[in-house]
This record gives sequence, C-alpha cells and structure tokens, in this order.
Amino acid sequence: MDIRLLGPVEAWLDGVRLALGPRKQRFCFALLALEINRVVSVDRLVDLTWPGSPPRTARHAIAVNISGLRVALGLGQGARPAELATHGHGYTLRADPQCVDVHRFRALVQQARETARHADRLGPLRRALALWRGTPLAGAGPPEVVDRLTHRLTQERLAAEEERLDAELHVGNHTGVLGTLVEMVAQHPHRQRLVGQLMLAQYRSGLTADALATYRNAHAAIAGDTGLDPGRRLRELEGAILRGDHRLDPPATGR
Repeated sequence: MDIRLLGPVEAWLDGVRLALGPRKQRFCFALLALEINRVVSVDRLVDLTWPGSPPRTARHAIAVNISGLRVALGLGQGARPAELATHGHGYTLRADPQCVDVHRFRALVQQARETARHADRLGPLRRALALWRGTPLAGAGPPEVVDRLTHRLTQERLAAEEERLDAELHVGNHTGVLGTLVEMVAQHPHRQRLVGQLMLAQYRSGLTADALATYRNAHAAIAGDTGLDPGRRLRELEGAILRGDHRLDPPATGR
C-alpha cells in the first residue's frame, strides 16, 4: 500500500487509487496515517475534525468514518497490508510506516544526514523532496487544524531543501540550482542559509554584482524587521566575495 499525505490525501494499492470517501473521512484516515501504529483517541479525532464546536453526533460520525475506511481499504477481504484496529476509545492504523510518504520522507532525510560525502547525500535528499506533491493534507481538514498539524513538517521540508542545495553547491552544481535559489530567497528572505547559498551560486556563475545585491537586500530586510545585522557567516561571505577569495571557487570534483 502507498499512502500519500504530502499533498492531497490518497491511498493506492497494487496501482489502483482507493476511494477514501468524503472529506471528513479522508481527514480521519490522514490523522491515523500520521500516527501510524499508534492509538489515536476518538476524542482527539473529534477535536481535530470539528475544532471548537463538535456536533452531538461527532463520536458516532467518527465510527461511521472508520467503518467507511475499512470498506475503502478492503479490510476484512483477505490479507491486506494495513489494518484498522479498535483499541478502547481509539483506533490504530497498523501498517509498515514506510508505506506512508511522510515517514519515507523523514527516513530518507535521516539517511542523508548520516552520509559523510556530499555527493552521496544528493540521492536520498532528491528522493525525499520528490515525494512532495503540494500542501500536506490539502483539502482534507479544517485549514487552521491542517496548518497546525503540518507546520513542523513544512519546516522539515525547508530544512531538507537547504541541505540538498548545500550538497548541490558542494559538487559544483551552482548553475543548476540558481533559479531555485532565486525563487526560494524571494519566498523566505530571512532564511540566511538560503541567502548565503544564493550569493555563492551567483558568485560562482560570474554574477558578482548580483551576489552583492542579494546581500544588500537581505541586510535591509533583516535590519528593517529585527533591527539586527545579518549573522557572522553571511557577513564573512560578503567579505570573501569582495576579495574574490579562491576558497569560494567551485570544487574541481565533487566531495
């Protein structure tokens, strides 16, 4: 089974997309998949599905959703790679965590972090980031709840993207990531790691004036919002660019 949460909520089995039912039922499935192999209480399912004011029939509605999911997943029709189990006042989706894209993403990022060579990190990081198809749990639950549930996950994605870009720069792929960095810095102007990566990619691409302009723009944005100067590493990078420091040159070979 392939459970996809990094975008619209989907489940696939043997190449066939399963019909997970209406929105609240899909959201219930997503909550169980996020906590795969752990009990999720009915109270929590109710609170997340109807934040603020659940109807009197909410607990019954959760039971109906679980029943619908069992049908959608084909549970009870012979051997299946997943099981929806009842535990007291809660439910558990039992399956291999690696069938859920969120858990595969985290495992691949961890694999990359345990790899010494930058070139060897690229494969796991690229595969991890390729799992993302859009906003996690898109359209499945109340927007304020989805934002809260997935905030940490979106931060993990951004950190993984920064790590991938670091690895790309270490193997000399500055031209290949330049466009991505321009877009990401526009979206996250205060992420100094991204700003530094863009400056380095621009400098290595012969765009020294652009690299210095990127620094000035970041300095203005950071100072305007926080009253502080950029961090030491970014200031030192600007100085190295001004000096034409050869240590900023692309590597002769990937390391």
